[in-house]
Amino acid sequence: MSPQKIANSPTQTCMRKMGMSQHGILEQLKQPKYEGFLDDFRQQSFAKGQLISLPGSANNEVFIVLTGRTRVYLAYEEREFTLCYLEEGDIFATHTRAFVEAAKDSSLLLVSAREFGQKVLQFPELSFLMTDILGEVLSSTLDIIDGLIFHDVRHRLIDFILAQANENGQQTDQGIQFHCDLSIEDISMLIGTSRQTASSLLNNLIRDGYVAREGRSRYTITQPEQLAALVE
Repeated sequence: MSPQKIANSPTQTCMRKMGMSQHGILEQLKQPKYEGFLDDFRQQSFAKGQLISLPGSANNEVFIVLTGRTRVYLAYEEREFTLCYLEEGDIFATHTRAFVEAAKDSSLLLVSAREFGQKVLQFPELSFLMTDILGEVLSSTLDIIDGLIFHDVRHRLIDFILAQANENGQQTDQGIQFHCDLSIEDISMLIGTSRQTASSLLNNLIRDGYVAREGRSRYTITQPEQLAALVE
């Protein structure tokens, strides 16, 4: 059955577990008119948990996720806050104030930022795509700030759940079912709280009958409209 869409709240954009961009750049680059664009990229593999880049690194590269998943996050003392997860086809740069690590065993295509800029000049149509991607990155960042300033943790958790349902949910007799392979710790870092708080709030939603969980990664929103109403 096709998924039932739930009305978005203003902060759901930043709660997608997927990457910053809705544009799969790899699909774009497979078109014949972009032949040769990827010739100077090198492929490199990273094991789960391995750092790909860190703030202040001398490497200034652009990368595209070929397989796996990477996590972009900020860290201060012993606290970490996840900005986003990058999936296959997402593009990002190493020369930022964020850490990037492999959240799964991952394979990336990398090229220097200088070479990437030269390639975009050779294929000017891509500059419009890059502008769209940068716009989505900025929008997502502002949504994250909005959520942290104006909404409490419970609101952000519900936003995350609704976003997952809208992204990959399927309507069933029990409600809207979706798969999410992020751990409670992963989710807590996405919504800016502790693992214990995220777990407690999720268990409360389950106890109150809004959400059901089967195993570690399958969820069902049993009362979609009522859950969405909690963050209106």
